[in-house]
Amino acid sequence: MHPFTSLTLWVWFSFTVVLLPLGWPLLVMNALVLILLLIWKAARHRWRFVVWVMLPMACGLWLIHSGWLSYWITGAFPAITQQEKALTLWLRLLAIVSSAQIWLQYVPTENFIRALFASRLPPSFSYLLSGPLLFIEQLQRQLASIKEAQLARGVPLDGHIWQKLVSLPAVLLPLVTQTLNDLAIRAAALDMRSFRLIRQRTTLNAPKDSYLQTITRYSLLIIMLVEGGIRWWW
Repeated sequence: MHPFTSLTLWVWFSFTVVLLPLGWPLLVMNALVLILLLIWKAARHRWRFVVWVMLPMACGLWLIHSGWLSYWITGAFPAITQQEKALTLWLRLLAIVSSAQIWLQYVPTENFIRALFASRLPPSFSYLLSGPLLFIEQLQRQLASIKEAQLARGVPLDGHIWQKLVSLPAVLLPLVTQTLNDLAIRAAALDMRSFRLIRQRTTLNAPKDSYLQTITRYSLLIIMLVEGGIRWWW
């Protein structure tokens, strides 16, 4: 499947989830997404990210909308509708975050970047979208090398929490310095390759696309417009 097709499917799923009220359809969609995330072995490790994001959010929503905080401050309990809205918001975000983790596991970063450069988008816009993805991988490699070098020097990066906090500048300062130096090198490399001089470029190993997938993407966009129109009208 083309990366744009899977991305459109995820956008349509997220848009549909946002329009769903609190009820069985929303609960079923959450259950299906979580089961798929746990069953798929390649994406099973991503459940930790979902837990780390959603549990603090649940605590924050409970703190604001549970009633005891407002009762302690104002002496009045909030309406039940506010608690239902908070629960609906949390379930919607849970489905969106879980499905996003499945999409990220299904579509490798390299395939998505090749799809961007092989599309009809301008090269500058494609590079603008793919730049953060490349930048994250570069930061991860630099962070690993800096951490290894600092550990060899005896910096207690693997100690307890206080030692890690004290040693944090020993990691951040070299990381920021290397990142700023790489920006100048990257800009010079783009100028040497005549970036934005030629509108159309050839992408090696471009993801395969088909007419059926193109129709599917446009059909999903039309379905989202219809769903939004029905929700706005009613």
